[in-house]
Amino acid sequence: MIRPKKVLHIFNSAGGGAALSTLSLIDYLTAQGIRSAAVCHDAGTPQERQALEDAVGGDVLYTRLYWWNRKIRMPAWKRPLVEVRQIVATGWSLGSAARVAEAAERWHAELIHTNTILVPEGGRAARNLGLPHVWHLRELLGPGHPFRLTREGASFGGYMAHHCSKLVANSQTSAELIRDWLPSDLLEVVPNGIDLARFQARIEPTNGRIVVGMVGNLTSRWKKHALFIEAASLVDRSLPIDWRIYGHDPSQGGTAHGDPYIDELHAQIARLSLGDRLRFAGFNSDPARIMSEIDVLVHPADNESFGRVVVEAMAASLPVVGMRGGGVAEIVADNQTGLLAELDNARDLAQKIEQLARDPVRRRQFGLAGRQRAEANYSVAACAAGIVRVYEQAMTKPLGRVAPAGSAASHRLN
Repeated sequence: MIRPKKVLHIFNSAGGGAALSTLSLIDYLTAQGIRSAAVCHDAGTPQERQALEDAVGGDVLYTRLYWWNRKIRMPAWKRPLVEVRQIVATGWSLGSAARVAEAAERWHAELIHTNTILVPEGGRAARNLGLPHVWHLRELLGPGHPFRLTREGASFGGYMAHHCSKLVANSQTSAELIRDWLPSDLLEVVPNGIDLARFQARIEPTNGRIVVGMVGNLTSRWKKHALFIEAASLVDRSLPIDWRIYGHDPSQGGTAHGDPYIDELHAQIARLSLGDRLRFAGFNSDPARIMSEIDVLVHPADNESFGRVVVEAMAASLPVVGMRGGGVAEIVADNQTGLLAELDNARDLAQKIEQLARDPVRRRQFGLAGRQRAEANYSVAACAAGIVRVYEQAMTKPLGRVAPAGSAASHRLN
């Protein structure tokens, strides 16, 4: 099978779980002799951008990309303004796709890999150049799920068939939502991988106290912080538990007001008299450090396609309490590596947490089983080997050339 010598990766941000997964993949590809370059939406911190530039040896183009989901996810009154701004910046994705194509030619890319379903430029550029295109689905799509696109059902399937050689889903959960929309030979499932070597087994403290934590920036409203807080209030308060929420808190511990979501979280903590037991631990860019500080990870979100933080906890031999929904329910083996609670049921979530808080032997058993499950299914090597197989298949299916981006004959998204 033929492998590409150089891959152009399309990022919708230099930061976030998708970016971290892709950077790990790029490191593995480099070791396999496959070089990488990147086009990244103009977003990300200086540190995140530097990590991306280091990974690809400086071959990065930052440019505005067209987010074809954005006008649906935003309130209706904002959509026209957002759309106008996107059209001006990207030429309705035609101008930005031309910039991607130019980058692919400049860096002699033999395959384009778009690492999110939310931007279309990779597919357009690949068709313009006659290159294979791998499109990566890392989101939950469709009615009742976090992401809605302008194309769904048969329309989505037709568009994918013309704009990607292979569509990769990061979990069975995300794949099942679109499987019936697609040609049978287009879709592959390759779970995300993490660097397991960074994580060491947690040694429980000798003071007898248990740290129960969740990880999620307070700006990430879908993480369901309020559910975690409510569950904490329902757990037997005689148990020696310290509660923590890790993640960026723009309110600086509740002292800076103005965000209704965050203000309500702090008010909820006060109403439930948890102020002396629940601490906001702030943002930490090192997940291994976070996992070294907690004894049980709680992940109350049920609307994520994967759940990277759950695998990180398992890598650190920690038990996980998650929800029966989304990709987390696929990762956690219920009653083997952790416990799964009913959706949006704070009392059931509290009961599951309390069971583990009372049982150190079970915590250790679940943690060891979790590490084994992570090694078997979620290593970088396993993920990268799957992606390379997809690349080999995609190389046999380059996309047909179409009219140049910007011409009247070009196919429009909308």
